[in-house]
Amino acid sequence: MKTATIAAVLVASLATTAVVACGGTTGAGEPEKDPPVAIEAGPDAGPAVDSSVPDAPITPTACSPQLVDPKCTTTIAAPTTSAAISKFVTDTAVPLRCGSEGARAWDLHALTELYGDNKMFMIGEVHGQNEIGIVSSLVFDQLAQQKRVNVLGFEMPMDYEAAFQRYIDTGKDSAIEQILPRLAKNFFGTILTKSARELAVKGIPIRVAAVDIPTEPSIAVTAIHAVADKLTTQKSLVLTTLPTAPSFPPSDSDKAKANSYFDTITNNKTQICTELSAADCDRLVAMTHAMWAATFSDDATVGQSPLWFARREEAIYYNMKTKLPAATDRMFLHMGAHHTNKAAESAGSRMAHEYPLTQGKVFSVAPAYGSGSVIFYGQDMNLDASPVSIVDALTSTPANPFFVSTLRPSSACVSNPIALEPDDAGFGQRSDVYDGYIHYGNLTSERRPNETTLSREDAVIDGDAKDAKDGAMGAHAAAILAFRARIVKNERAQRARLTRP
Repeated sequence: MKTATIAAVLVASLATTAVVACGGTTGAGEPEKDPPVAIEAGPDAGPAVDSSVPDAPITPTACSPQLVDPKCTTTIAAPTTSAAISKFVTDTAVPLRCGSEGARAWDLHALTELYGDNKMFMIGEVHGQNEIGIVSSLVFDQLAQQKRVNVLGFEMPMDYEAAFQRYIDTGKDSAIEQILPRLAKNFFGTILTKSARELAVKGIPIRVAAVDIPTEPSIAVTAIHAVADKLTTQKSLVLTTLPTAPSFPPSDSDKAKANSYFDTITNNKTQICTELSAADCDRLVAMTHAMWAATFSDDATVGQSPLWFARREEAIYYNMKTKLPAATDRMFLHMGAHHTNKAAESAGSRMAHEYPLTQGKVFSVAPAYGSGSVIFYGQDMNLDASPVSIVDALTSTPANPFFVSTLRPSSACVSNPIALEPDDAGFGQRSDVYDGYIHYGNLTSERRPNETTLSREDAVIDGDAKDAKDGAMGAHAAAILAFRARIVKNERAQRARLTRP
């Protein structure tokens, strides 16, 4: 895997606002009104009206006009100066929320309209903050209610997929009920799971795709055994060196066996797969990658190497595509921004360019955020503004989130200058990597959910994340938190290594 690919993992794994928010109330600069005059009611006057009570704020019904697709036979060259680029961004950015305090409203039609007939909608994120999960859950709700998606994919371990599905379908599952209170309030695994459950209660069924590698290698070993049962002459080749009952954390012996087994399967793939269907062959190879990546996820050297990230991505890609087997399936996917880019060796890129049912039918949105952003990634970390051109135009702290396209020209047929900018991770032009960016403002640490200015309009999740050191958390919660900690450790090490002067 290229160094740039790992850099993208780290981006993940992602005010003078010219577009005026609608539906505002009286501003703070108006002169103070005289006190109301009390009028005595006559016998037929009816109840007195307290004129000192202000009118309720008016909730806006829309934040921007319906999108109009410019019919451009030709386009004017994209602007190149900073001032002109900023003007293009402020002129074309679409507000996703508007209104004033107490009467704000989300308006996500820009994203749902642009999603169109795509088979996948991907929200890329920066881990450890509040804002992206909140907006993601609202977009997911809209798409699901409009029957545009029926599968929810997210960066949770594959061995908990069935438990998540039970919880979403029934509201009951002992493992998920144990896990959710221990996860951050606005963490995507928390907020999207609860959103999917709310949809199920409304009669909108959602299938779950937990697409990450398993929490420990024995899960993949069991899957390999199931494939091996379909073999005859090649069965011993697949099973003889397969690690049995590997410990976790793995011993040096377990790691050596995982390396040896991976080489055996990949070197003999053609021979083995003569006895398997294409689907079973694909599963054997993918679960071998998942077994290897799970074994080394806690390794301070291999687990933080490009090789580990590349092999993990193979398992993620397999899990994504197998959750979209039919032409009627459409997935909403929330993962770190690396996994959702469309121009690298990522799972999202392969869904966009390789998998037949989604090829050319993937819409991907990346995060933009201000210079005061703080995320919790094992510890609080400060982030620089990104992308700078979008943040410079809309400021680090716009009152509301905005969507900025990398593809659409202006209404005057001026070409999009954001499209031509080089992607921060070096994958090419921004338009090759993402279809657009959501500028969330400054990101806030998931450890402090009350700091965010964003919230769900109709369903605010109560309660802060509980301390992960709670000794009574239970085995399932401990397994998920330990899994997340291993992933964070590997990605933090790569971030430090690649951003060192």
